[in-house]
Amino acid sequence: MADEENGEERSWLIPSEIPFDELKGHALEECLFWLLDGIGARDLTWRVGSAGAGAADSGRDLEARFHVPDATGEIVPRQWWVECKGRAGTLETEAVKTSCNNVVANASVDCLVIATNTTFTNPTRDWVEKWQDRFPRPRILLWDRVVLERMLAQQPATVLRLFEGGLSSAGHLRAIRDRFWNLIEYSSIERIKRIWSERDTLQLGVMERFALIANEFAHGSIDERPWLGICPAKDILETFQYGMFNLIYLYARVMKTGSDQGPIIKTLAYLLLSTLRDFHPDLIREIFRITLRTDSDEPMPDPAVEFFVMPILDSLQTELQLVCSSDCERFSRRDSFKYWEGRAPFESYWSRFGTRGIAPKSNNGSYHRLECTSKPCRIGFDLSDESGCPLYQVQAEMETLDTFLGTVASVIRRRVPRQSTFCVNQ
Repeated sequence: MADEENGEERSWLIPSEIPFDELKGHALEECLFWLLDGIGARDLTWRVGSAGAGAADSGRDLEARFHVPDATGEIVPRQWWVECKGRAGTLETEAVKTSCNNVVANASVDCLVIATNTTFTNPTRDWVEKWQDRFPRPRILLWDRVVLERMLAQQPATVLRLFEGGLSSAGHLRAIRDRFWNLIEYSSIERIKRIWSERDTLQLGVMERFALIANEFAHGSIDERPWLGICPAKDILETFQYGMFNLIYLYARVMKTGSDQGPIIKTLAYLLLSTLRDFHPDLIREIFRITLRTDSDEPMPDPAVEFFVMPILDSLQTELQLVCSSDCERFSRRDSFKYWEGRAPFESYWSRFGTRGIAPKSNNGSYHRLECTSKPCRIGFDLSDESGCPLYQVQAEMETLDTFLGTVASVIRRRVPRQSTFCVNQ
């Protein structure tokens, strides 16, 4: 199993694209800084020289603290020093000896890492082993090119930060996933396009799929790359469940990072709509019920429910109202299209040379709706009694959630029917 996982990690990395030969001085120190950060180091200190280059090899280049359990299970801090020694050839034994002998006098150091972009000789390793027998503390770790490559293979986000060309498409995918779920950060659209072009060769799990969709909405729209249109209904359901069950976590990360919640809301609305295309609304209702409970298994208070869920339902209802009415004889198309109109470039371009700028576009999404109740519904709702369009009549609220979900399910199934409806009633 370990070999299989190691092989998968290495598939994320293209070793030939990592410039190990040039990884010296400041570059090697920066690489080690982010690698340590990626494995959980705290209180990281980079002792960079005033001239901009790394500190001299005679001293430590990085300091870090790790919190680990001791023999009794108590969490204690461990102080690490890191010395970075970039070389054109094999690292000389004398440099390692000097580092070990210098650090032994400092009782506060628990571990010394000597890192190089090349290799250590066997005599060097033998000397360190004998030295460690005499001085059990601090522990000496020798990180050579092979070790650094293995660590980079486990941290695609670090490779993306430092050596973008060193990531395979699988590595880019994992980096996109990690950046989104850990930081609510979005990647460039070019990376998304690359993954889309190779989607048939990549493994997309629920975390990857959710992150990709959120990235699409962060860049504007999902229409060019419909990630849910290429996967089975079961995968759509699992992705929606995962997003909803992590709803509070996502909102917490948004508030902590100050990110825009818009892409996440649109992602969940898209997943909700896609799930309703194949699964019974009762299942969606159950997912909402599970999501909207406290740690003590009590229903969330109404203000919390409104805070977490209403933006998703509002987003979905607003979009469906506009797109479904845009080609329906019951409505004036002009009113529906007006909502989507942006400011024409010629109206605003010259303002960039002025002193005041142009007034921002209003965020007010209101528009006039003219509905002819004598006309038939475009998708077949029975409105013979001249009642209004269900998408406008039903309220997107928890009290009417069953009716709302049923209406939305009818719309999506009639607008975009599946070739096979084997799971519609599941």
